[in-house]
Amino acid sequence: MAYQNKWDEKGLCRVFTEKVSGDDILDANLTLHGDSRFDDISYIINDFTQIIEFEVSGMDIVKVATIDNVAALSKARLKIAIVATIESLLDWVNLYCERMADSPYECEIFTNFDDAYQWALKSI
Repeated sequence: MAYQNKWDEKGLCRVFTEKVSGDDILDANLTLHGDSRFDDISYIINDFTQIIEFEVSGMDIVKVATIDNVAALSKARLKIAIVATIESLLDWVNLYCERMADSPYECEIFTNFDDAYQWALKSI
């Protein structure tokens, strides 16, 4: 598994490590949406600062954004913070955020975990 979930009462911090593929991100999202705790959280922080390789296709971006937009039909409010510094990953993250622009989910990009966490906790 290329990610680890760290739950708390208000949200989820998902830490990705090693090599991350589009399938890993799809698996992480599908697992999350199927978890009973998903209905109770206000934020997700996706931390990609510990990865060494990232391989995601344009179709993977479409799939992940589509899954999240469908989830927004039943859970209308969620903050999604993405912590990333690798240029190729930032390209993907920007495309994902563009596809989420019309979603009720808020999506922001950060370069460090502390800023992402402070944003996630604000106004919840």
